[in-house]
Amino acid sequence: MNAKLPLLSAMTLVTASLLTACGGGSDSNNSQPIIKPDPKPPVEEEATVQNTATLISEKANIAVFGNVDKKYFTETQLANGNGVLLLDDGDINSVGFALNLKEKQTDLNKFVSNILDQFNKALADNNAKSNVLVNKVSTNAQGEVVNVTLELDFPNDVAIADIRQLLLQSLNEGQLVNVPAIVVDKDKKLRLDLAFWIANETGFIWANSYAQKQDAKVDARYGDLNLASNLSSNAKVKLTKVTNTFTQNNQGSNAVDILWSIDSSGSMDEEQKNLANGANQFFSSLNKAGIDYRLAVNTQDADDCKNLRVLTDGKTQFIDKTTPNAQTEWEKLSQPGTWDSATETGFYCVREADLSQFDRPTAKNLVVFVSDEPENETYKQSIYVGGGGYIARDFTDYKNYFLKSGAVYFAITGTGTTIRPNFSDSPSSYNDPSWNCRGEGGSATGGGHFKEIARLTGGSSASICANAASWSVVFDEIIKAASGLASNFTLTQNPIASTVKVTVGGVVVARDTTHQNGYDLVYSTQGTSLVFYGTAIPKAQQKVSVEYSYFAK
Repeated sequence: MNAKLPLLSAMTLVTASLLTACGGGSDSNNSQPIIKPDPKPPVEEEATVQNTATLISEKANIAVFGNVDKKYFTETQLANGNGVLLLDDGDINSVGFALNLKEKQTDLNKFVSNILDQFNKALADNNAKSNVLVNKVSTNAQGEVVNVTLELDFPNDVAIADIRQLLLQSLNEGQLVNVPAIVVDKDKKLRLDLAFWIANETGFIWANSYAQKQDAKVDARYGDLNLASNLSSNAKVKLTKVTNTFTQNNQGSNAVDILWSIDSSGSMDEEQKNLANGANQFFSSLNKAGIDYRLAVNTQDADDCKNLRVLTDGKTQFIDKTTPNAQTEWEKLSQPGTWDSATETGFYCVREADLSQFDRPTAKNLVVFVSDEPENETYKQSIYVGGGGYIARDFTDYKNYFLKSGAVYFAITGTGTTIRPNFSDSPSSYNDPSWNCRGEGGSATGGGHFKEIARLTGGSSASICANAASWSVVFDEIIKAASGLASNFTLTQNPIASTVKVTVGGVVVARDTTHQNGYDLVYSTQGTSLVFYGTAIPKAQQKVSVEYSYFAK
């Protein structure tokens, strides 16, 4: 039987007692007036995690904030004594857990890598084809968070609750874990959202599994838990309230220039179609966010990639908000064909691209690598440039260059993890269990170099082998990042999401995670930004006020 979960509700007010003096004697001539001291004002209890969290699991060392229903949460315990907070939402069939692994952790990347290896092995042993839709570094109130979304394809229907059991078993020395049998929904296509962070030198994990078809409902209800923006350790720390104020500039949102580096070799036909097929959703989301965007494309063929591809007019090198038939133009740009070199060199082509007609000096920059092969120059020391004389650059050289560029990079590539820092290091792809991937989106090899640049610059990586329909998740991540870069409203602290209150011109604006009309939060390594959508986008010179709470240091 699960242990009873000690739940703490929202902040309470402590009111001082009122003191009343005794009345006078019976002689009216000698009676004295009854004196009532001025009442003391209510004293608001100092805000801490313990009295502001919606619920707390002391066993799991987890605090949960926001508008969640406590009836869906219980507790259990692993064999090693670690407590686990369990989520079983039978309304939308969402099954999750959170826990603190008590072993000392100081390296977030290593912590994530080790746990993901355990999880992926457990899933593969149970016939799951797993592809990454999101892998990025963001923030929560306690620091950096790694967010991962996996797409899971099974040959037959699988109970959603069984995914949690598999993951917990991998953390429990292979032993079954005592969990409730509340959610009985099954499906072949599942999603798994994961969040990892370190606080007080121990590692925390949040996991949430559900059917792919429930994605929108789960995101609406548990999106802030999946990002860990409404999660923390059960830390005995004070919360500080702050108000940031802004003025919308005359131009609206800042500019973002997005360069797509697309592999145009013989194996890329299916993947290029996936890019083109997402045009409708991609442009709709871009325009709702009010981004002043430019989109351009070059290939990864070293012989012709310096020049950007052109629109149907034969001269314009980018798409922006004023481009007629923008979606049709994107379908052309994003499908450069499959007749170019089989030695794809995405890093060289981005570094050497002529951006003189595309890149605006005041614009933020975002680059998306799309390839189903390794980055051949850095991995194989293989590149051919017409005319000769070029000396190949290694990964360390490119890494330093891309970090200094200030751009944010994305990678839609293979799932490989092998990185060859210098040419003196062995390629060693044979011992990389993730070197090959295959799925409804296609097949691919390598990808480690592209993914590492995305991680280091605050972007996200995704598997190019993922289900074609799931590329919408990748597009959403790119648009979120572009929106955050374009935002004029970067907060001074990383807020607990549920505490944020926004007014524009003195009028309260509601949060809208569907990005129709309202605001949303974009958490990144650069901080937390406020992004407005639809009719909620502030007009020029309007005042924007953002009140929220964060962890005091």
